[in-house]
Amino acid sequence: MENQESLDLSRVFELEPHGPDTYVGESPRYSWGRIFGGLVVAQALWAAIQSVKPEYIVHSLHTYFILGGNFEEPVRYEVDRVRNGRSFSTRRVVARQSAGAILTLACSFQVKEAGGETQSTSLPAGLPDPEQEASEYDAGALRVDVETSHAPPRSRMWARYPALDNLDPRVQPCTLAYLSDLNPMTAIHASLPEGAQAEEGQGASLDHAMWFHRPGRADDWVLLDMEGHGMIGTRGLATGRVFDRAGAHLATVAQEGLLRPPRKPVKA
Repeated sequence: MENQESLDLSRVFELEPHGPDTYVGESPRYSWGRIFGGLVVAQALWAAIQSVKPEYIVHSLHTYFILGGNFEEPVRYEVDRVRNGRSFSTRRVVARQSAGAILTLACSFQVKEAGGETQSTSLPAGLPDPEQEASEYDAGALRVDVETSHAPPRSRMWARYPALDNLDPRVQPCTLAYLSDLNPMTAIHASLPEGAQAEEGQGASLDHAMWFHRPGRADDWVLLDMEGHGMIGTRGLATGRVFDRAGAHLATVAQEGLLRPPRKPVKA
């Protein structure tokens, strides 16, 4: 794990308007050499949120990672107002750099409607209190690893986005989107056959989906409970749930990832 304690996330959501429904965002310098995918998802969602009325709340997003982002240059977010309805609104966002599109995002918003509320899943039992555990930084966020297993393939961790001053409450689902990209690939990697799990090959996120169920606090700990679902060729899938510390089911996540074995050296 890369230690990113000095990584400054305080300006992640300070997108600069560049014409109608177009924004430009900056990235910190991540130590692995490219922009963290969760940042591009979070910034693209924030660009989309600014194009809808405040009473419309995001309930789902679907993204495709196209190219690795270069943190040496800004990212341009172009928002397409696909539909404005009375109950639902739809947006599409393309994130671009000089190399071309690096991500596409589609998201849907709904006005709050009266109805029943149920929850059929619970916070796993026996979890440590993240405030009492040693934490470390990952992509600028705090994390406490709870469990990584291979039978079944799973990654559980507590994560917390750094506290931000004067935070717009509409940013909360964006911080969840940022955190939700921390460990799906860990769960996918745990799906590899025994003996292959320690090999360092090519790994990349291919697509990412989220369904937002309840609001939470943007600067509090959340549990990311991700489970791997096996490999088909070079692709694996992880799904998981996001809980707050009180056990409220905040969001559901799905991510498909690419894992290729190390390249064999070319014989001279």
